[in-house]
Amino acid sequence: MKILQDAKLTAIAGFVLAAMIVAIAAATGGTVPSLFEGARWLHVLSGILWIGLLYYFNFVQVPAMGGFSADSKGELFKEGSIVRRALYLFRMGANLTLVFGIILFAELGANTGWDIRIGALLAIIMWANVMFIIWPNQKKVIGMVDASAAEKAAAGKKALMASRINTLLSIPMLLLMIASAHFRMFS
Repeated sequence: MKILQDAKLTAIAGFVLAAMIVAIAAATGGTVPSLFEGARWLHVLSGILWIGLLYYFNFVQVPAMGGFSADSKGELFKEGSIVRRALYLFRMGANLTLVFGIILFAELGANTGWDIRIGALLAIIMWANVMFIIWPNQKKVIGMVDASAAEKAAAGKKALMASRINTLLSIPMLLLMIASAHFRMFS
């Protein structure tokens, strides 16, 4: 099937299938998600993309690349490479998660408990790390911005530390986000 041979077509087909399920639910008298509930679904979906790639970088890519030569890394960092694609999707996942989270937070208003407030604060810190520490430094590491070997090494360390902080924060953030809807920890 051509759809399954192209990742973009596969994703589009997934959204079409989801729309068909919503249409069937509507036609059979089931509950159709509101715009707010749709924003929640997109928040979770983009969050999976973001945090999934965060874990991929921290537990797969970075450890695997530790022994690579500078030449090998150069190949991995060139335009269109897996590293650049993953970093692009990582940033998009972070941005979309934040946007849909703000929509949800605005809709909930005063009904937000402390679980979601603390979880949101952790997520915003993580987003800021991506946009203001990880990405500017990764641009040096992957050669999108001119930098000496020493500057690249320093930038790589800064990006790694911010990424590890995000990994650390992601665990309680996910606990609090889930708790807010399923087992409130704080009133």
